[in-house]
Amino acid sequence: MGQYVTKYFGSVSIDETSGFESLDVEYQNQAIQISLFNIPCSNGDRLKTCLSIIDRYVEINEIAKKAMQENCLVSDTIKFYFEHHFNELNEEEIQEVFGVKTFDDFDATKTIGDLEYPDMLLSVKDDQLHLSVDYRVSKKYSDEILCVKMDEELNVVDFSHES
Repeated sequence: MGQYVTKYFGSVSIDETSGFESLDVEYQNQAIQISLFNIPCSNGDRLKTCLSIIDRYVEINEIAKKAMQENCLVSDTIKFYFEHHFNELNEEEIQEVFGVKTFDDFDATKTIGDLEYPDMLLSVKDDQLHLSVDYRVSKKYSDEILCVKMDEELNVVDFSHES
């Protein structure tokens, strides 16, 4: 078990022998989960890369939100994610979460800007590092996640809707 100091989350413990690590951290009084999946943490270079990505958390949030805002009118995934909540939540919950009563009155760009800080998942597949930046419109009312997928250089490569 190693102790590592992060820019935004202070000291975290990572078991370098584990195939899955879940870091329960806090930023701006909000609970955040950062997961490392299938990361060969015994590989010092790979772990160093993951820690440097974690240290860019605020920048990653800004990149992800900007990408969602720029794509919210053209991405079926993003549109469906929000529309799904209007179909699943009751009228009072919709009003509380989105501040409007109907999807026609909904402003995706504003809502995306107001989303809370995301959880993150760093994983390795085919020896490539992948980052998923995971947002929820409401932890109280929904377990649906809008994921912004990024590569190791923080380029947005895709969006997905998961639950």
